[in-house]
Amino acid sequence: MKIARWLGLAQLAICMLLLAGCGRAPLTPVNGKVAYKGFNLQSGVIVFTPDATRGERGSIAVAKIREDGSYTLTTGEAAGATPGWYRITVSALSNTSFSQPTGQGFTYPQSLLPEKYRDPELSQLTCEIKSGRTNNIDFNLD
Repeated sequence: MKIARWLGLAQLAICMLLLAGCGRAPLTPVNGKVAYKGFNLQSGVIVFTPDATRGERGSIAVAKIREDGSYTLTTGEAAGATPGWYRITVSALSNTSFSQPTGQGFTYPQSLLPEKYRDPELSQLTCEIKSGRTNNIDFNLD
């Protein structure tokens, strides 16, 4: 009976060790600036999608672009991104107000960037996030 109990505990310990080693890779800090034609974007969103053409899988990392053009990536609710290769998309919209004849206004968002930057297949923006250090990755879109 004691041998069966020890074997059961040993199996449980092995399973726990295996599960601990199968956790998600640690996130690496990523920040930078986004500019368009030499001027910092003052708003928008930048998205890092794992590059499947390079065998990458995992979660998408996202950041809001701040007024000075800077961003800091998060994956889910945690700061950073998993190391590896990514395809990048950027979207920035401005609000333009229009008035209707009835006096009621509405806003119509207008893209500040060419359409290609919103499509990971067309943007041609890629980068590698390296582990063990803070990655400062700037983008100057043309």
